[in-house]
Amino acid sequence: MLLLQNNAMIAVVANGQAKRFMDIARAEGSGGGTVVPARGTAAKSFLSFFGLGDKSKELIFMVIDGDKAGRIVDAVRKEGRIQGVAAIMGAAKENSMSAKWKMITVIVNSGYTDDIMDAARKAGATGGTVMHARGTASPEDATFLGVTIVPDKEMLMILCSGEQLDAIVNAIQSLECLQEPKIGIMYIQDVTDFRNLDPRK
Repeated sequence: MLLLQNNAMIAVVANGQAKRFMDIARAEGSGGGTVVPARGTAAKSFLSFFGLGDKSKELIFMVIDGDKAGRIVDAVRKEGRIQGVAAIMGAAKENSMSAKWKMITVIVNSGYTDDIMDAARKAGATGGTVMHARGTASPEDATFLGVTIVPDKEMLMILCSGEQLDAIVNAIQSLECLQEPKIGIMYIQDVTDFRNLDPRK
C-alpha cells in the first residue's frame, strides 16, 4: 500500500459530470481519483415532499498536493460546465480550531441519515452528501443462524463553517436513534479551501 502525505480533495458534482472533472484533473497533473455514486440532501420543500428533492450526485476523492488541487479547481471553474463544489482538506494543525470550514463525516447503519440531516439542518447545516457503503465483519461479530451479519452503511458528509460546528455536532449526538452502542461514528476534518465549481457563484 502506498502511503501519501498529501492533501485530500473531495468534489461533489452533478450526476454524469465526474468523467469530465477527471479529464480536466488529469490535464492538470492528477494521477487519478475515486468516483462514488451519492445523493445530495435537499431541504424540506414541495419537491422533496414528492420525492424529487434529493438529486443523484457523483463524489470524487483525490489525494493530491494543495497547489495542484487549486489548479484543478481553477481549470474546472474556467471551463464553466461542471456544477458542484470542491473542498480541500489538509492535515490537522495546531490552529485547527480556528479553521474557517469543517467537514463532518458520519458513518451509520442504513436508514439513519435522513434523521441526522434533519437535526443538522435545524442546527444550521445547509445540506450534505450521502453515500452507500458496507461494514466489515469479523468472525466475532454478530451472527444470525450461523451467518455473519454485515450491515449496510451510509456515509453522510456535511460541510459547515467553524462557527456552526459545535451546534451541528451536538444536534447529531443528541438524537435518540443514535444512542444505541455501535450504531455509528462521526469524525471532523479541517477544510483548508472550499469553492463552488460554477464560476458564476
